[in-house]
Amino acid sequence: MPQMSSLYRVSFNLSRDRDLAEDLVQETYKEAWQSFHRYTPGTDCKAWLFRIFFRVWQKHLRQVYRFSSVDMEDVSEDLLVQMPDAEQKMESEAVMTILRSLPTHYQTVLVLADVEEFRYREIAQMLELPMGTVMSRLNRARSLFRTKFVQETRNTQSA
Repeated sequence: MPQMSSLYRVSFNLSRDRDLAEDLVQETYKEAWQSFHRYTPGTDCKAWLFRIFFRVWQKHLRQVYRFSSVDMEDVSEDLLVQMPDAEQKMESEAVMTILRSLPTHYQTVLVLADVEEFRYREIAQMLELPMGTVMSRLNRARSLFRTKFVQETRNTQSA
């Protein structure tokens, strides 16, 4: 199954629950299988699968929060957690802590661009956002990350 580890990594980062992450990936593959007739051969399969995954994720969030008194704006913006594969790419727990402290919309584009190495266009398609929005969010995410990283480094050195 192509891209399963990447899908699972992002799914777990968003959900923080291994069982839910597996369910979301399984649902993504189910929907991909059912709509495979719409896939255009020669296009980027990974981007197509991630676009389906983000629809599945949004559907899950709507179902969860429809039955909750929590407003979507009140949902925690701290949805990424450390993963074994991501841990190899991210060298320290401090980096993960900083990443988790970013708002969700910044975390998502930062992980998709810098960890999963998607292009702006692919991220825009997956998240169904204008490419300019993706670029500005990524720029802001990198800037916030860099600022927090410098602060953390200074705090660590002074301690």
